[in-house]
Amino acid sequence: MMTQQTQVWGSIFFFFLTYICAEIVIQGIYIILADIPLDGDLVFSEPEFLVTTVLSAIIASVVVYLFVKVNDTNPSIKVGLTANNKCRDFIIGTVIGGAVMASGFSILIMLGEISIESISINSLDLLCSLVVFLAVAYSEELIFRGFLMRKLQLRYNAKFALIASSIIFTIVHLGNDNLSIMGVFDLFVAGFMLGAFFLYTKNLWMAIGLHFGWNFFQTHLGFNVSGTDTYSIVEISMTQENLLNGGAFGFEGSFLSTLAQVIILVTLFVLYRDRLASNHRNVTSTL
Repeated sequence: MMTQQTQVWGSIFFFFLTYICAEIVIQGIYIILADIPLDGDLVFSEPEFLVTTVLSAIIASVVVYLFVKVNDTNPSIKVGLTANNKCRDFIIGTVIGGAVMASGFSILIMLGEISIESISINSLDLLCSLVVFLAVAYSEELIFRGFLMRKLQLRYNAKFALIASSIIFTIVHLGNDNLSIMGVFDLFVAGFMLGAFFLYTKNLWMAIGLHFGWNFFQTHLGFNVSGTDTYSIVEISMTQENLLNGGAFGFEGSFLSTLAQVIILVTLFVLYRDRLASNHRNVTSTL
């Protein structure tokens, strides 16, 4: 007989296998129908990239729904899409992500680590970018927090689920362009931070907002996003690629990014601790 641990990890493996197979088949059909050249490196235009990321979000939604609906109906921990304050949490998360990027950008400008080369706005590319980063944030949070972290939390505990899901989140991103050692560490911290938001709020929307705001403002302030270069409103140049400005990996390759995430985590812990203490006092006062 299979142990519960084997069943959990087997289910996780089968989930990712199903998701990857669905991605290959559906994205492959789209590439053929759109007549995207397959010679050499696969290169998408902004509208084509938009379609592929939206397809990924749809595939993630369907696969997560099927696995939770058919294979995991435990109601004690929800996936996190149904919440009373979706818009509020999403906006708060987006503001936090944007504030971190704006602060990092300002600090690097003042230190002379980066300089603005040009500013240009293309309405179509900006709209595509908005939808792309929304789709990426939604699908990644749904997969890594809504499904994976929840699955591990149901079998083990919150701490194990937080650490294990952050490790897997990092491993999945190891194929990114321009990856650095600092970038790998920062990806783990980012997974930990986003997972902490999921634990704290008990829904995905603040994590989705943070993930979206982080990537969206990062790219439009001129940085690569996890090593990927996309359309940006602001074009910047670096005096020299280093651990302060993040180099070709983007702001996430900077120790300023990691420092910001640690500050966010500490703040979240303090708020969570105070909320627990407040709840405990309320319960005690009613006895």
